[in-house]
Amino acid sequence: MNELAQVAEFVCGLDYGGFSPQVVEAAKTPIIDCLGVTVAGLEDDCSRIAAEWVESLGGKEQSTVFYGFNRTAAPWAALANGTAAHALDYDDVSFRMMGHPSVALVPAIVALGELLSSSGKDCITAYVAGLEVAAKIGAALGGNSYMLGWHRTSTMGALGAAASCARLMGLGEEQTTHALAVSCSLSNGIRANFGTMTKPLHAGMAAMNGIIAAQLAARGFTANPDALYGENGFARAFSDDTDKAEELLSTLGEPYELMEPGLSYKPYPCCRGPQGAIDAALAAREEALKTGGIEAGEIEKVECRVPGWLRSVLTYHEPRSGLEGKFSLEFCVTAALLEGKVGVGQFRDEVVTSAPVVETISRFDWQDLEGEITSPFASEVVVSFKGGRKAVGKAEKPLGEPGNPMSEEQIHDKYLECVGSIINPEVAERTLEMLKSLDALEDINELVRAYKP
Repeated sequence: MNELAQVAEFVCGLDYGGFSPQVVEAAKTPIIDCLGVTVAGLEDDCSRIAAEWVESLGGKEQSTVFYGFNRTAAPWAALANGTAAHALDYDDVSFRMMGHPSVALVPAIVALGELLSSSGKDCITAYVAGLEVAAKIGAALGGNSYMLGWHRTSTMGALGAAASCARLMGLGEEQTTHALAVSCSLSNGIRANFGTMTKPLHAGMAAMNGIIAAQLAARGFTANPDALYGENGFARAFSDDTDKAEELLSTLGEPYELMEPGLSYKPYPCCRGPQGAIDAALAAREEALKTGGIEAGEIEKVECRVPGWLRSVLTYHEPRSGLEGKFSLEFCVTAALLEGKVGVGQFRDEVVTSAPVVETISRFDWQDLEGEITSPFASEVVVSFKGGRKAVGKAEKPLGEPGNPMSEEQIHDKYLECVGSIINPEVAERTLEMLKSLDALEDINELVRAYKP
């Protein structure tokens, strides 16, 4: 039996009744977080454009596009909602996948779940299946594909979404194998498009491609069962580390990715890369305010020390838009220092290009962090002021990482803010309560309908 067939055997063998209560509760958290940031992302232009394009296709009314609450074919709804989910870059991260799993999985599960009238238990099982596939294949292939320019949210996300959808549809092992093999050919997305509307589109494409792969396989569509590790297959195309099939298969469900190492959740709506530096900058700001002000005109230099690998990710050194600001170490640190917060409101074009921000960025000194590094995002910020005053902030393990997790209350507050600010607080409260009891929900359509104000 080849690798994809064994992955399919694992996916088909998953059963909600076999999950511990801890796994069930852990699965609810990324679903809550993802749906929250999806709603918050609806205000972004890329969400509007994607939704309007999908609406223009006139697809069969199967699933809900959250922007405008119109209905269309399930794959198109997943495309639009997945794009909205990743629009703010506010969603969770899997370090082993080296990408954002939930924005590929949850929009696919919800859109297809509407069509199938899936229960909350079915959706939880599908989520666990998809995360295991995306994260464990990602870990087995190593980080080389990311450094080659592939966006693993889209490449690994498509495989994970196909696994989720196959499980949700109750496909057999052979059909699931073909669904996974089809998704190997549908995987795409390049990092060159970070800082543009196309990065969130990658998530929407992964969600859509997962549904397409599973629906085609259900109709008898075939693909090469050896598409993962075979000659000219996925592993060879996306990485030069192609000999870890045994590692992949031995780690599926042992333990579940949700439990170890767990996911990283974001307190700030930007790339995960600068979030440690934001923590450090906020700490430096707090110290500076004890001894004086922190006006842009008083700052002589901002030294920021982060792990060297972030240079390949945070490539916008003089950002010109809010989207570019999400991938700018200089802007994220500057916003934290000058504004005292880094929220959705900071990533607007007029803030990024404002005179105080541009002035402070011009005094920025990016340095590689040396010595023992406790986290891939460990950071130190040193602000030097006129007159000799200094303020220092450090973040050894940024908030949101598995080693320094956001609390359940913080995740729920984030959800309430995301949904409450876009729809209304009553909808936010009502849907959060439904999500907290997702395993008791008989039909996912009940949840989707509850988002309508």
